[in-house]
Amino acid sequence: MALNISRSAVRYLRGRHYGTLAPLARTENSKLTTLGNNIQVTTLDNINTNSSIGQVSFFLKAGSRYESPYQLGVSHYLRATALSNTGPFSGFKLIKNIDEAGGNLSVQTTREHMIYTIEGPTSELEGFVNYLGAILTKPTFEKWYLKPCEWRVVEDLAQYKANNDQMAFEDLHKAAYRYNLGNSVYCPDSMVGNVDGDMMKYFMIDHFRGEDMMVVGTGMQQNLLEKFVEPLETLDQVYEEVLDLLQNPQGRVSFDYGESDLALSVPKKSEVEIVDMDDIFKIPQLPAKYYGGELRTRTKTPDATFLFAKEGVSFNNEKELLASGILQMILGTGIQIKYGSGGGSNKLSTAVAEASNNNCSASAININFSDSGLFGYAVKGHGEDMRKSIEAANKVFNQTVKDVAAKDVEDAKNKLKSAYAFYAEKDANLIYEVGTRGKALDFNSIFSSIDQISRQDVVKFAEKMKASPSTASAVGNISNTPVLQELE
Repeated sequence: MALNISRSAVRYLRGRHYGTLAPLARTENSKLTTLGNNIQVTTLDNINTNSSIGQVSFFLKAGSRYESPYQLGVSHYLRATALSNTGPFSGFKLIKNIDEAGGNLSVQTTREHMIYTIEGPTSELEGFVNYLGAILTKPTFEKWYLKPCEWRVVEDLAQYKANNDQMAFEDLHKAAYRYNLGNSVYCPDSMVGNVDGDMMKYFMIDHFRGEDMMVVGTGMQQNLLEKFVEPLETLDQVYEEVLDLLQNPQGRVSFDYGESDLALSVPKKSEVEIVDMDDIFKIPQLPAKYYGGELRTRTKTPDATFLFAKEGVSFNNEKELLASGILQMILGTGIQIKYGSGGGSNKLSTAVAEASNNNCSASAININFSDSGLFGYAVKGHGEDMRKSIEAANKVFNQTVKDVAAKDVEDAKNKLKSAYAFYAEKDANLIYEVGTRGKALDFNSIFSSIDQISRQDVVKFAEKMKASPSTASAVGNISNTPVLQELE
């Protein structure tokens, strides 16, 4: 959704029609088909229908939230080794053939999905889909193929640790959820070099299944994309000889893999924070549970990032989602104009700028998942000014949540409509919505639903949110940031 500011942007499509007014329902012609291999396929025919550039994206429910406590970092390794050897193609051949045909392959990971995207000339899409299908359904897991790709994991971690914002968001999720959604999209330091091919294979068998895949294409007809995807055999079909392991998950997550350099026993019941030992293997399949808490990470940078959140809403609850969006717009989503001051209507930015002499900025955050969410605010700026900035932001947050004005609600509705319209200008966002939610954005319906949200609906969401425990994370120069108890 447009409200999820923590999600990394999916790569834009080429050939956007700049200067063309976007209709209210840009994906109204999409059709969803379930193939014989259980993969769902759809095409967005009214995005760049005359373009010579096409795109195919595979959305898999295989994000980091599905990693068990013994598989942390697997999704990061899968992302880093996407162009390693496969059964029919070597890694060199994959890269060479895709580049020569003018294509581009990218892999993104969120907490809920892995997204494999290939784009290039429409005349080459059949070959591209074959390459992507080999990566997803015929991977090779020998360690001599995987080890040379490990530098990408190390490089990602180095860049991650240099970014206060990313670290703060990861810590916020870890404090809020512990497991499932609390799993980081980055591999833990302790697992670098210890994620082996067996772990990756069994994770893929579990989650790279037909019913967990959605394929979204642009620049081609629906029947053509179905023709390309229909022959693909998903991993649960390819590895029939090990399907019995799906009934015995302990056998494939205990790290006892024979040739593996790492062999760890399953911990005792007293060593984990769960009631039943069997639950530890069910964690990836369980609904997210919100706990709340606080995490702080000190870095050498003079700046700092602070996040404060309450339990929000799932994107599957449209009414509460729109109510939370309206409250987010009332608080303000940061400065919209480069070098601008934010304006008097942006409550958070104005209060924080005044408190810190323009050394800090603030924005409301609204992060939505399939079964939970986080709602709160973010403050970023010079570490020495963080305490007074956070106190100012928290005062505005509490006052706004406590007393939602009718006029603010009406103004926020128009801002929310504008946010959705800007969001849909990027074709990649429309593709992301279809791939992750299974349906396209219908602006006629969304705008009508926004108009129907009343002040009482927003107040009801605010009351529900206030009752939840608080969560906070701070990264950087955090000596002056208040503790969580001071903000409640």
